Amino acid sequence: MRKPNLFIVGAPKSGTTALYEYLKVHPEIFMSAYKEPHYFGSDLRGPRMDQFRGNEQKYLSLFAGASHEKWVGEASIWYLYSQRAAQEIYTYDPDAAIIIMLRNPLEMGYSMFYQSSYTGNEILSTFEEAIAIEAERRSGKHMPPLSHTHHGLFYTALGHYTDQVKRYFDTFGRDRVNLIIYDDFKKDTAAEYRKTLEYLQVDPTFTTSFAVINANKRVRMGAMQKIMLSMGLSPMLVKDRINYLAATENYLPPAVRRKLLNPATSAYTQYERRPVMKPETKARLQNLFLPEIERLSQLLDRDLTHWCRDNIQ
Repeated sequence: MRKPNLFIVGAPKSGTTALYEYLKVHPEIFMSAYKEPHYFGSDLRGPRMDQFRGNEQKYLSLFAGASHEKWVGEASIWYLYSQRAAQEIYTYDPDAAIIIMLRNPLEMGYSMFYQSSYTGNEILSTFEEAIAIEAERRSGKHMPPLSHTHHGLFYTALGHYTDQVKRYFDTFGRDRVNLIIYDDFKKDTAAEYRKTLEYLQVDPTFTTSFAVINANKRVRMGAMQKIMLSMGLSPMLVKDRINYLAATENYLPPAVRRKLLNPATSAYTQYERRPVMKPETKARLQNLFLPEIERLSQLLDRDLTHWCRDNIQ
């Protein structure tokens, strides 16, 4: 059975789902049907992190369909934030290829808040409330009772990228880490995709439609979410379970999964542009992040301080 040797490790809300989908169709790359197993990162907390941990056979079942492909990969967005995942992946395969995608941390955290609200991981009604109690949450207080990804609520801590990226540089060497800035990926997706294929030394002329993936969502039927949460059911974990059954194929074929999941997702979901961040919140976060982005700019030898001046999308 093939083992993975390609890892998209994060950051969240930075284009990882889109890149995963685009790599998935390349004939020389096999990406697991279940995107985010989080087998590594033993310091990560929350029920969603426990689905594959410690069960290598279950984890490897995600790659059972791989055959001749040069790369076999997965995309677990919390590996970047984890303090242990880099070394654990290296121990598993020191020759693994690593892909990191980074987005303006203000945009990332703001987008993450709305994603967490959609999945039921977040119960506070405003971003400002959430960042006000973030420090206490990091010490284990004020966590939602059905939080499936605890660190997914640390909206500013997630954006302190420098030490996170440096862990992978130090562990694997810079030449084995392909780092993509979300601004570049959004501006010219085809060019960044081609650069990634060149990094992986597969056919760089292959292309795909580059359809928009993972647009901003909110709950269409709030009552449905409240009922599920009151029953002790996390919407994200329910969806994860169905996706896992589809991914292993011997339980639930993809066509059946679509018939079961798509109508429920459509009823639950409404796609819309997220509200503009409040100017005072934006100004406070730009001041907070400027020293961190200056450190990151030095590490990457690229000036990213415009992230602390530009408008939030």
